[in-house]
Amino acid sequence: MKQIDRLGSLGLFDARVPRYTSYPTAPVFSPAVGAAEQAQALAALDPAVPVSVYLHIPFCERLCWFCACRTQGTKTLTPVESYIGTLEQELALLKDILPKGLRMGRMHWGGGTPTILPPALIHRLAQAVRAVIPPTEDHEFSVEIDPTMVDRAKIQALAEEGMNRASIGIQDFDPLVQEAIGRLQPFDITRACVEDLRAAGIRSLNADLIYGLPHQDIARLDDTVSKVLDLVPDRLALFGYAHVPWVSKRQQLIDAEVLPKEVARFELAEHAARRFRAR
Repeated sequence: MKQIDRLGSLGLFDARVPRYTSYPTAPVFSPAVGAAEQAQALAALDPAVPVSVYLHIPFCERLCWFCACRTQGTKTLTPVESYIGTLEQELALLKDILPKGLRMGRMHWGGGTPTILPPALIHRLAQAVRAVIPPTEDHEFSVEIDPTMVDRAKIQALAEEGMNRASIGIQDFDPLVQEAIGRLQPFDITRACVEDLRAAGIRSLNADLIYGLPHQDIARLDDTVSKVLDLVPDRLALFGYAHVPWVSKRQQLIDAEVLPKEVARFELAEHAARRFRAR
C-alpha cells in the first residue's frame, strides 16, 4: 500500500497519456501527406527485406460498446463484398508501385471482425494479396477471431490459405461484465472455438483480455484468468480499457459510475500479471 500511496503522490493515477492504436499514431497524420508520399515510400522498400501486411476488415454484426476501433455494423454481406472489391482495386494499384521481388513475411487481418467473411471471401481476399505480394516460405498469417462469429468452415478456409496464428478476443468471461460492455460470449463457445482452431492445425494462439471494465473486480477477473489459462494459449495480451465516449460514441452506453477507479485498475492489472507469471 505504501508503494501505491507513493505512486499516487507522484501523480501516476492522475496522468492521461496518448493511446497507442497504430503507427504512425493519429496526431502524425495530416493533409500534407498524401498519395505521392505513400507511393514514394512504397517504391523505396528493399526487396530483400520481407514486409508485414495488415488488412483491416471494419465490419461487425454486433458493435461491442467498449471498442474504439474504426468499425461499422452490418446485418448483410453487401457492404463487406463491396469492401473486398475495393481492397482488390487497392492491391492492383500497389502492384504497379511495389519493387519487383518483394515478399511478405507476415500478414495480419484485424478489425472489426475478420471472421465475418464467409469461406468464399476468405479465399478471394487471401489469394488477391498473395498474387501481389507473394509470401516467404516461413511467413506468418494471423487473424483476429471472434468465437461467436466463426465456424469450422471459416476456420478451415483460413487454414487452407495459410493461417498459422490466431488471436481470440475474450476481454472478460463474467456475465455481468459482458452485459455491461455489450459483448455476450460464453466460455463454452470460446472453448469450442479454441478446440476447432487446434484441430485445424493452428499452433500459435493468442488471447486478448481487458482490465478496467465496468463491474470488474479482483474476484471476477481472477475467474476469467483461470478460465483463459485452462485454454492454454501460447500468448496473452492484457489491455487497459480506455473510456473515451467523446471519441467512441458507443461507449456512452457504458455506465461510467461502475468503472473501477484508478487504484482499482492498477490492482487489477497487477493481479492478472501475478497470475500470468505463476502459470
